[in-house]
Amino acid sequence: MKKKTALKLLSGALLLFAFVQGIRRFVFDLEDNKCEMTFMFEYPQYIKLNLKELSSTKFPHYNLFVYGEGEQAAKYKKGQFTGIPVLFIPGNAGSYKQVRSLASYAYRKSLDSHKHFHFDFFTIDFNEELSALYGGILNQQTAYANHCIKSIQLLYKNIDQRQKSLLIIGHSMGGMVAKAVYKEMDFDLNQINTIITLATPHRRPVVSLDEDMTNFYRQTNQFWQESTTRTKNVALASIGGADRDIQVRSGLTAAHSPTINVLTTEIPTVWLATDHLCIVWCKQVVSAVVRVLFDMVDSSNQNWVEPVAIREEILRYHLIQHPGGKSFKDFQSAKEVQFDPDGQWREVVAPRFTASPQAEDKSNSYFMIPIVDNAFRDRLTAIASGLSIKYWVFGCVAMSWKNNARFCERGIDLSHHTVLLPNIGDFVKRKFVTLDLVSLKEKGFSHVILNIPRNYQKASVLVDVYRASHRNLEIRFPFKSYIPFASIAEVVVPSDTLSFSISLPDLNRSWQSIVLKPSGKNCPSQNNALIRKVVPWSHESQYFLTNQSFSLHLHAPKAPVDSEYDSVHLQLINPNPQCAFVIEISTDWIGMWAQLARFYSPILLPLVFAIYLHCFAKQLKEKQFGNGVSSTSSCLLEMPIIKLALIPEAFSILLGFFDSLHLPQWPSFSSDEFILRDDGLGFPFMYLLLGIVAWCLAIILSLLFWLGVSAGGNILHSFLIRYLRGSYGISLIVAEVVAIGLSRIPLFISVALVAIASSTCGSLALFLGLAVCIWKLFGYYEDELESMLSDEENQEVDDDFHINTTISLLWLCTAFLSVPTLIIWSKSPDLTLPNDYWLVPSFVWSISGIMIWQNSAAVQEKSASYGRVGNVVSMLSLLLLAFGLVSIYRIPYFVTAAIAIYAVAKYFM
Repeated sequence: MKKKTALKLLSGALLLFAFVQGIRRFVFDLEDNKCEMTFMFEYPQYIKLNLKELSSTKFPHYNLFVYGEGEQAAKYKKGQFTGIPVLFIPGNAGSYKQVRSLASYAYRKSLDSHKHFHFDFFTIDFNEELSALYGGILNQQTAYANHCIKSIQLLYKNIDQRQKSLLIIGHSMGGMVAKAVYKEMDFDLNQINTIITLATPHRRPVVSLDEDMTNFYRQTNQFWQESTTRTKNVALASIGGADRDIQVRSGLTAAHSPTINVLTTEIPTVWLATDHLCIVWCKQVVSAVVRVLFDMVDSSNQNWVEPVAIREEILRYHLIQHPGGKSFKDFQSAKEVQFDPDGQWREVVAPRFTASPQAEDKSNSYFMIPIVDNAFRDRLTAIASGLSIKYWVFGCVAMSWKNNARFCERGIDLSHHTVLLPNIGDFVKRKFVTLDLVSLKEKGFSHVILNIPRNYQKASVLVDVYRASHRNLEIRFPFKSYIPFASIAEVVVPSDTLSFSISLPDLNRSWQSIVLKPSGKNCPSQNNALIRKVVPWSHESQYFLTNQSFSLHLHAPKAPVDSEYDSVHLQLINPNPQCAFVIEISTDWIGMWAQLARFYSPILLPLVFAIYLHCFAKQLKEKQFGNGVSSTSSCLLEMPIIKLALIPEAFSILLGFFDSLHLPQWPSFSSDEFILRDDGLGFPFMYLLLGIVAWCLAIILSLLFWLGVSAGGNILHSFLIRYLRGSYGISLIVAEVVAIGLSRIPLFISVALVAIASSTCGSLALFLGLAVCIWKLFGYYEDELESMLSDEENQEVDDDFHINTTISLLWLCTAFLSVPTLIIWSKSPDLTLPNDYWLVPSFVWSISGIMIWQNSAAVQEKSASYGRVGNVVSMLSLLLLAFGLVSIYRIPYFVTAAIAIYAVAKYFM
């Protein structure tokens, strides 16, 4: 083995090992599931609703149910619907029974809180279809959802003569179906006023496996971006699951504005990551969503609140900025309050102090912090413990005097700046606020007031007044920080510091990951601080305890449309003033590979295809000169990886240049790489880094395939002979003739495969054709083995064996892409598909098999044509990377075209 090849293999093996470690971190090394279970207090019942006859004929496998418990279920069975309708739409392989956590929790809350209204939870049964893997069923799901919405409203037509609008909760692909309903021609815009989606990939599919899926997303998202008049009265919120959701990465859950996008790690009172399924039953998430539902009801008419601005404010209140209090009712951001002049008024000028009522205080305690024209006191941070009141921070103008002390008669509430804090291990409820004193001074305030009511004797508020620039440190990532085991920086946070901010302007790419190792000094036992990650362009805030190291990365990298001045920052929130902290920041190498696995794993698939197409082209060019065709493994080992990695990058840049010129005669063909760049996912040397990993995977797959052919040929041959003799009692000679004949009649096999594809599923025919192709390869292997044992070199046999090995690998990878369609077909109740995307490719592969499976001696060949075919195949491999990097469904067309051109050239040229 050449030294250069050995070096490539060593480098590739190291990168592949690192990528596997990244996959392990991404898939398995997750935080524990801290979700609490939701329980039903009465036996859950799903009452099937009989819709119009159209439903049973046009949608025979879909159903609509209503969820009920106890007396509620009995009323539903009698056709009594007096509640406020909510429709749950399940997602990929989702069950209609997933509604039970939301419905049961809302039902119990309506009983416990003695509300005069309740919710009727309807749920759609999509027969657990795999809507994320097959776009052909999304349109019919949308049509049925539209039919269900109309049918639900008919149930309420006689109730006070009011039209009941719906609130829709969609899980996974159910959220996209809810949005797509608006495109239906006969859809009434007043039927839906709010949509809440859970773990829905809004931006684009997780994997684009078919064109219908891509068209569905493009049409739906384009409609919501352009049809502002039709969607202006709809409040839309998207909730992602953060790190634990490995099926739908959270960056895809961010829909375009004015959608309210948030991850579960930022939702107040939730503060944890949820996996793709648990998000529908996680009690913390369910309770937040149910609180939204109750606050959105107008109690005067027992219907949803009409103004969309108020509904959006309610969503923001419960999902993003929740200053305290479980209800949005009576919440105002600029509420004026009257103070108690007989309360205990204390004016404190110290920069750091603890505000707490005295034991002898029998009235409300007011702590006044003066706002002075002092550049060294422009920020105030306060951390309240055990203070559960909603309004506790105010701005005022102290113009009154009593007992030689100033006080404020009234003030403006500033509590909407409050941020609730998760528990740090001592079960004390805390919240904190940071105020800009300069801004308050410009608004005319003279003091900040902290109010502790008389019935909160055990409450306390830590106050810290400081200069913001002294508590903000910017950390840059030098080049040396990417060297293994090198530290980026070490931050020292002194004691008596309630809040400290660390800006990370260089943390903006998808592949970046850092590890923070905090250590406290002079801290009481079991008292921790919190570090909050804040990403300005994405609501993915997350809290970490300082008692352990943790990895920091992004779910949504900075895109070109985001402001260049925005940067990620960390906020240390320290409720223990005596604690000093040292925070070591370094590069998380395994975390970086986990990020690559999170964002770029699907890209390995087109890279593997392009590598095999390159080898196929190289073999065809070698056959032109008659010098012997190299094996697939030899071709892979000799592949110039760096050279091949630069070509698609240059080609994409060239396409982007022509596209930017907007030439009238130049069609708009944007490379898939620009889709990644628009999402902030492009990075230098992407093709090189991921290409080497894909190259290693291609080598491993080819070796496993060769071992399977060499070891399995005799086994399958012997199994077939025994089967023919045992089942039909024929002689050994006849059995051998039958076995040989199966690989000598390609015309009959091709016709049979076309017939199978037409009557069943193209994917099934593709797999059956792959089996025949491998069987034919066994024959080539036996011929090659005979020539090796007889010391008589047969160049023609060797060439056919090597070329057909590469074709078999391409066939194998293509068949792998069709597995989702095969699963959909096999699970379909009547074994039919709305649109079989693999029908045409299976036809081409089956017909091309007539020429491919013929021995070279059986056809008239012109070796000069192989060189031209090889050049075309090389171009197809380049186009595959340009236009199939994200649009996976395009890959079979490029590969099928290469095989068809080769088959035609072999037989007719």
